[in-house]
Amino acid sequence: MKTFFLNTLKLAFEAWMIQLKLIVPALIIVRFLMWFNLLGYFSLPFEPIMTVIGLPKEMALVWVSAMLTNNYTALIVYLNVLPLAGPMTVCQATVLGTIILIAHNLPVESGVCRGAGVSPLRVTIIRILSAILFGFLAFRLCALLDLGQGEAQLLVAFTADPVPPWGVWLLGSVKSMLAIFIIVWVLLLMMAGMRKVGLIKLITLALSPIMRLSGVGPKATMITVFGMILGLGYGGGLIIAESRTGNVPKEDIYGSIILMAICHSLLEDTAILASIGGSLWGLLVGRLIFAVALAGLIIRLAKRPSAKPILIGRKYYA
Repeated sequence: MKTFFLNTLKLAFEAWMIQLKLIVPALIIVRFLMWFNLLGYFSLPFEPIMTVIGLPKEMALVWVSAMLTNNYTALIVYLNVLPLAGPMTVCQATVLGTIILIAHNLPVESGVCRGAGVSPLRVTIIRILSAILFGFLAFRLCALLDLGQGEAQLLVAFTADPVPPWGVWLLGSVKSMLAIFIIVWVLLLMMAGMRKVGLIKLITLALSPIMRLSGVGPKATMITVFGMILGLGYGGGLIIAESRTGNVPKEDIYGSIILMAICHSLLEDTAILASIGGSLWGLLVGRLIFAVALAGLIIRLAKRPSAKPILIGRKYYA
């Protein structure tokens, strides 16, 4: 039993160290961008896209804040720019919330993808384009069926500094990284225990229809489920750990990362973005269906020799 705990602890620590090397530089760069108030310059190219997906141009800053930082910062920015943008409809709040859920915290989470052996640039592009596609489809569907045209009701109203003092930021970052290590270790213990009693086989069998649609292989099913429910940081940590054992084939790692990248943290992040007045039918159900369908298409295309250099990259499949 002692050996079992030590082995999983060692595996979790090795995966965590890989994550630290990739995530910490991204955290520092983003911190300086926020400190010098440079996020606004990054939002300018996204303002025309807001019109295409039915949002006020001011929401570009909200989405860029989410893409470069996290959902909490985006929520604070949203509350600050909402008076300039005017009232949002339920449809608009759903579209904004969902594009944030699909594409957020990109510098940090792309580092996780790189640690798992998947091209961070390609995953980032896929997430941004997926978010725009979902926003366009959802906005058109709402207009066609006259859905969500009432005013969105804010469930949260607070003021906070999107750029906290350095000490607060450092303490929060350290706590987050420690939490990732502990949770990844606990999940590895759970997976090892479930594997021994045969529970993983049962869960894999139960979820096999959905996983087949998404294109994720059976050996990556449990990891993908954990990542989709809890978050890409935890799912990515598991993928890094499992890839070092050789238990998960390379193509399954790619498939798992793609699906988790488009749709993850179904509980916490969904609850955060629901607070701006969006519909759970779009934020949760619609996003999940969209992610499974789109990931399935991307993963199947990535198996074709002509598409591999574009979707995977020669460095990552060679």
